[in-house]
Amino acid sequence: MIKRPLYSPPEPFSLQPLLSFLPVKGSVVELRKTTSALYARYEKVAALRKGLGDASSGESSRRLALEEQMLKQILDWLASSGAPVP
Repeated sequence: MIKRPLYSPPEPFSLQPLLSFLPVKGSVVELRKTTSALYARYEKVAALRKGLGDASSGESSRRLALEEQMLKQILDWLASSGAPVP
């Protein structure tokens, strides 16, 4: 893991994590095509977090929690915008 200085600016991904999932063109239609893959990844991350349990409070657990929240937000948004969710 690369150590960053305490006062360094945040990485672009942490500022706009949802935008990193959009295709280069930025088309929502293209994002909707990946709904099944996003849902599968969401289920995998949720299972990994459950497997770690409450005992693990390290960096990997935190990253999984953040990824799970981000994927949930994307899937909720896609569901509310009319995209079918598996």
